[in-house]
Amino acid sequence: MGFGGAGSMNIVLKNNKNLLSNHKREKFKNLIGDYKVNRNVVNNFPTATPQLLKSIRERMVFENEQRQKRKIIVFVSIITALITLTAIVLS
Repeated sequence: MGFGGAGSMNIVLKNNKNLLSNHKREKFKNLIGDYKVNRNVVNNFPTATPQLLKSIRERMVFENEQRQKRKIIVFVSIITALITLTAIVLS
């Protein structure tokens, strides 16, 4: 019986402890998708009006319906092809 699992566990715990005490990691806590340290940048996200949100929602619903229809058509055509091939092979 080996103790490789226990040794590996000890190494993982030691590495996690070192990560907690590493002061360089503090600067990465509050970044939004950027690794450059530039604290003066303020993200000004655009505000959305209710009409814009409604149009986005309607477009997403339409696109999802179209995608679902395509999936159903592909599924039915594959099943039909498989049934046809099976009927040909068995006859």
